[in-house]
Amino acid sequence: MPIGSKKKQKDLSEIELQKQALQAQIDELQSFLKEAPEKLQQEEQERLQTMPAPDELTQRRRENDFANRLTKGELKNERRHQARSALLFVLLLAAIISVSLWVYRIIIEAA
Repeated sequence: MPIGSKKKQKDLSEIELQKQALQAQIDELQSFLKEAPEKLQQEEQERLQTMPAPDELTQRRRENDFANRLTKGELKNERRHQARSALLFVLLLAAIISVSLWVYRIIIEAA
């Protein structure tokens, strides 16, 4: 065999290998294009069917973030403020009940 024919065969085999590699890539891309819409639709369906996290978890995270951000002094101030607010709420309820009873007695006496 002449040397030139060996070189041609080698070139042809390299070209054939490149052709096979390109065909494999083309097949892979075609299968991706065929499966992509189905995969996207399935992902969207799963997203719609998945329930969101319960509100309780969100509340716990907010409380933990709040507690982590506060120093001990700030935490004491916050508790004092909440206690003062609770006391004002109790006083407001007592005032509403007192006024309601007073109005009720006036109505009863007038009748």
